[in-house]
Amino acid sequence: MSVSYSFFTGAACSLLLLAAARIGISHARRRGNTWLLVVLCGAFFYLVRPLLGIEQPVVDFLIDLPTMLIPAAFWLFTHQLCSESQDFPRWGWGLIAADFIIELASQFNLHPLFYPLSQPFKLGLIGAGMVTLMQQLQSDLVAERRQLRIALLIAIGGYMLIVVCAEFLFNYYPVPSGITTLHAVMAAALTFAACLWLLALSPRALEESLPQAPQPAPTPEVAEEPQEALDESQRQLLQKLQDHMASGGYRHTGLTIRELAAQLDAREHVLRALINRHLGYRNFNEYLNQFRIDEASRRLADPGEAHLPVLTIALDIGYRSLSPFNAAFKRRHQLTPTEYRREQLPA
Repeated sequence: MSVSYSFFTGAACSLLLLAAARIGISHARRRGNTWLLVVLCGAFFYLVRPLLGIEQPVVDFLIDLPTMLIPAAFWLFTHQLCSESQDFPRWGWGLIAADFIIELASQFNLHPLFYPLSQPFKLGLIGAGMVTLMQQLQSDLVAERRQLRIALLIAIGGYMLIVVCAEFLFNYYPVPSGITTLHAVMAAALTFAACLWLLALSPRALEESLPQAPQPAPTPEVAEEPQEALDESQRQLLQKLQDHMASGGYRHTGLTIRELAAQLDAREHVLRALINRHLGYRNFNEYLNQFRIDEASRRLADPGEAHLPVLTIALDIGYRSLSPFNAAFKRRHQLTPTEYRREQLPA
């Protein structure tokens, strides 16, 4: 390895250790923190492995193990970051298990086909993490988390896709001169930018973004207590918002925060901050669900509307289909709408 490669790799590894220590100490009670540390640990061993020159297969495998977990940990971290009220899908665990088994078979050269088969799985897990970052991005009311999602999507996700594709390509073709050094420089620059942002420019970004670990009596989707007093313009906007929702403004199908801001003749970022910091919601859809599920609960328990199908009620209150309505309703009541109606209106 060249001196320049060793220098930039050492710099990147040092910054990764610094970031891991800072995140581990400061955000121990945040969900998703463990998976982020796995990503950082895997990146560290991925960069330092070529410098060690290990020839023993078992030791080499143990050092490479954290790197093998990066795609899965990235997806799990993005899910914890963006999907506070939903469990990780069971089929996702199946994909992760399949990826790990195939990667093991590839590492031990059990069959030549396992290596090319492992690459689509890696790309699939990274792609799933990137899709998770894009989902409901506009509905995210936490400014720091939206910025973090965009940064992860463009920088980290994009970089990992390039690395996986390059590794696959250079496994069959010679590595051009200077590529390894360029890789080390890019890794060092990306790590420096991440540390500069998370540790200096925006030290509360992760704290504001990651949800807290479950508490003995959790309050779903409600964030911290209001920290600032409302000024006159904010009080007026809050009153307009409450009046608008009381008159059924939440029933508009596909309502977005941008459309709501236009309806209230307010600036979007001001409305986002009001709902997040003063009403305590981290996601706009969960804010809408409060009103929608309240109305649905009343109507499902009303004998006068017992003849209406559940789908009709879901469409009336603003849902595009039955599936998201069922999911939101069950998060509130731990019952499906049909079960809730049956309980409220026994035959």
